[in-house]
Amino acid sequence: MQGNNRCRWDAFARGFMVLLIGSTAVTSSVLAQSYPSRPIILVVPVNPGGPNDMVARLIAPPLAKALGQPVVVENRPGASQKIGIRSMLSAPKDGYTIAIVSPASMTINPLLDRAVGYDPLKDFTFLTEAVSMYYVLIANPALPAKSVKELVTYVKANPDKIAYGTGGSGTIIHFATQQVLQKLDITALPVHYKSDGPAIMDLIAGHVQIMVAYSGAAKPFIDSGKVFPLATTGPERLAELPNVANYKQTGIKALENFTTQAWVGIVAAKGIPAEATQKLNDALAKVLQLPELRKSLEAVGFQVVNSTPGEFAAIVRSGLEENRIVIESGAIKPE
Repeated sequence: MQGNNRCRWDAFARGFMVLLIGSTAVTSSVLAQSYPSRPIILVVPVNPGGPNDMVARLIAPPLAKALGQPVVVENRPGASQKIGIRSMLSAPKDGYTIAIVSPASMTINPLLDRAVGYDPLKDFTFLTEAVSMYYVLIANPALPAKSVKELVTYVKANPDKIAYGTGGSGTIIHFATQQVLQKLDITALPVHYKSDGPAIMDLIAGHVQIMVAYSGAAKPFIDSGKVFPLATTGPERLAELPNVANYKQTGIKALENFTTQAWVGIVAAKGIPAEATQKLNDALAKVLQLPELRKSLEAVGFQVVNSTPGEFAAIVRSGLEENRIVIESGAIKPE
């Protein structure tokens, strides 16, 4: 009798061990699933349309193919991009929520908004500065200055008679204009509009005399003679405006090493798994080299950058320092 009980016990024990081993194997398999194993959310902290949204929607399909999982673009606008950025930072730090960022969210809002709620250099995992956009300093054709040197001479001879347009106080265009004015040691009156479009229209009408504008947005008006280009802001001449000198070529020493640009980049929260960081970096690097994607981005005025995380972090750090100088001058005040 005892022998039978022992046999039954041995059989039960063997069965239990088989079940336990099988369960452990299944659990280990689930835990060991490589990243990514489900869809990734790409947060865009602004409304649909505009550079940030455009870049996200062009990059998402090839990025999904490279990662083997859907990349879902979600617009989460509001509070000067704070809602979208904070939602990404508060999501689980597993690499499945990433975000589009720009100078507004990374190098302007943290300086102007005391309640921004994040540190751009401490709270993010930098992935890539995907694209950049350069500007052109333009003038109303009636202005008797056809170069930056002539502009400086005219402004110094006619103080308080030059106004410049922006798409709003504290915008990147506002900062870009103040930066070049400070480099040139001249002043002009800022006139703020609800967006860049109305500012350009008032420049054409002569209500403001100069403006820094995105090169792609300004090109049709330059080509038609409605505005006059004084200089572009990139390190080299721009392909879309090959006959316009850049700051370095103006002959003004203060502008020799000066460039300004907008950019669109991609980040995750600090603390995501190393595997997720590596997979995202590798996929983005691969995607941004695709000829079809580069052609699509360049067709709407972007220059593909595809920076390393370290290079991207350096761009953000430099932008913060440049904008901090403008704020410390009193030209633009925090809220």
